[in-house]
Amino acid sequence: MAAALEMRGVSKRYPGVVALDNVDLTVSHGEIHAIVGENGAGKSTLMRILSGATTMDQGNIRIDDVAVEIGSSQRAIDLGIGTVYQNLNLVTDLTVAENIYMNRFPMRGGFIDRQKIADGARRALSEMNSDIAPSMRVGDLSVADQQMIAIARVLAYDIKILILDEPTSSLSKAESDDLFRNMRRLKSRGVSIIFISHHMDEIFSVADTVTVLRDGRLIGRWRTNELDEHALVHHMVGREVTEMFPKEVVPIGDVVLSANHISVDGMVHDVSFCVRKGEVLGIGGLVGAGRTELVKSVFGACPGRSGDICLDGQPVDIRSPKQAVEAGIAFVPEDRRYEGLITEFSIEDNIGLGSIWELTRRFVVDAKARTKLSDDMIQTMNVKTPSGKQLVKNLSGGNQQKVVLGKWFARQPKVIIFDEPTRGIDVGAKAEIYRKIGELAKVGVAVIIVSSELPELMGISDRIIVLNKGRMTGEFARAAFSADRIMLAATGKAGLDATSPRGQQQ
Repeated sequence: MAAALEMRGVSKRYPGVVALDNVDLTVSHGEIHAIVGENGAGKSTLMRILSGATTMDQGNIRIDDVAVEIGSSQRAIDLGIGTVYQNLNLVTDLTVAENIYMNRFPMRGGFIDRQKIADGARRALSEMNSDIAPSMRVGDLSVADQQMIAIARVLAYDIKILILDEPTSSLSKAESDDLFRNMRRLKSRGVSIIFISHHMDEIFSVADTVTVLRDGRLIGRWRTNELDEHALVHHMVGREVTEMFPKEVVPIGDVVLSANHISVDGMVHDVSFCVRKGEVLGIGGLVGAGRTELVKSVFGACPGRSGDICLDGQPVDIRSPKQAVEAGIAFVPEDRRYEGLITEFSIEDNIGLGSIWELTRRFVVDAKARTKLSDDMIQTMNVKTPSGKQLVKNLSGGNQQKVVLGKWFARQPKVIIFDEPTRGIDVGAKAEIYRKIGELAKVGVAVIIVSSELPELMGISDRIIVLNKGRMTGEFARAAFSADRIMLAATGKAGLDATSPRGQQQ
């Protein structure tokens, strides 16, 4: 039986970069096929070619053993190929049915046939085992439900090959499990699913087959029952990642920042914590626990905060990010593309923005000084780029994150806050980010990290505090780290840990 999809000898070059070099991909009917690799490995470029968003320089594509040419997104859909990107591209002010039938509304008597789009939306949603009402406004739905709408919109085109790009990046564990059940349901109907994920547990849980790319080249294709996580990571990075969390023991000094009785309207309730010089403080909790709101309030980016903040023992009134930066606090946001970077600007411009006033001479930015600062940070952060003039939007996710870090490294802050620092980043880049965090602690910076990945939090933190529904429900010293106890605190079923050094750190 012919494969659902065959891509042979696919190559794509951009100025200064070989994105794909003679890559093959074979996907069977009714198969969940994971494509993995470090950021910059070529996964996105390969999928953009398949989805019609870009063209290949050479190679050929066959669907059900028939040679095809894909020159546009509409042509891909006509061939039965549908893509759901991380950015769902839904119109939140329209209804579910209107989003599913966007750009192809059936008409009746010169008007949209509302009954027909409602019936069609209901059928598409039933394939996902969903009872979401077609008349609901998309903006009123959860992220998980919005993703279901995005998938249903694609399925309404009678899709045979479904591409899911990092579909769990904004989902909770329970929501991810629901998505995997729907993927298996579609698989049983003969739909072939191409699944891009950086999470090893997801790949081994749901994928039948995995293809590994590295530096734009095909490394190999395996059934997932033929290898384990360690072997897969080795294929991805081309080296042994024996120490995923390179935690160095560094002297922990005096308290740098203390936040006392912090509340944020309806989201954070009377939380107190501190972080010391050279310490990495982890903040854990489930989705909606108030972690991001807490750290953003400390950075002056979350209105409605009450409570006191002290730096080096002195009270500070931080009501804006500008005041926080001037006080020596840096913040690396979860959404790096929209909150941490200006993607239409160059690497040089983005790194320079963090030190714009220091680089300004008589109201004019010193271009030579900015270039030198950028070049130094590119080298320090090991950003893979032809030059500092490269637009940030053309970098991989891991390299974009390194640019954000470089912007703040250049300022030598007293305190740096990371919100989900490795989300959407491959395992090799993660290890590099962890090493950079360790280097910050080593030179005495106080580090705060919010993470939804418990192994990450336990691997790099000296101490962890846990939130549940905006309240602090646990605190753990490194010697007392326990996944079970931390998770209990995250669900609100455990109090402050008796072995925590919290009282000694205030």
